[in-house]
This record gives sequence, C-alpha cells and structure tokens, in this order.
Amino acid sequence: MPRDDERPNNPLSPYYPSEVPDVPGNGRTWFAVFLAAMLLLGAVYGFVATVL
Repeated sequence: MPRDDERPNNPLSPYYPSEVPDVPGNGRTWFAVFLAAMLLLGAVYGFVATVL
C-alpha cells in the first residue's frame, strides 16, 4: 500500500512526523529575518502614516 493511501495517525495533522517539510536554517536565522521584516514594515507604515 503506498504511503499516500494510508490514513494519518492524527486526523488533525495531514503530515506524518517524517513528512513534515524541512525549512533550511535554524531558529536564530528565522527570528532575525522576522525581526528585520517587522522593523522594515514598521518604518514603511510610519512613513506612510506621516505622509497621509
């Protein structure tokens, strides 16, 4: 029986633990990217709010 035809053990999760997509990098990298994006979006929002 192919893996796709099997029912997952947890009905709330479509993935098996071994099939969870792997994201490259570690937590610090993603936290730094998230923080930089938030700061950049905050600066853009502040600029737009000042102009309008």
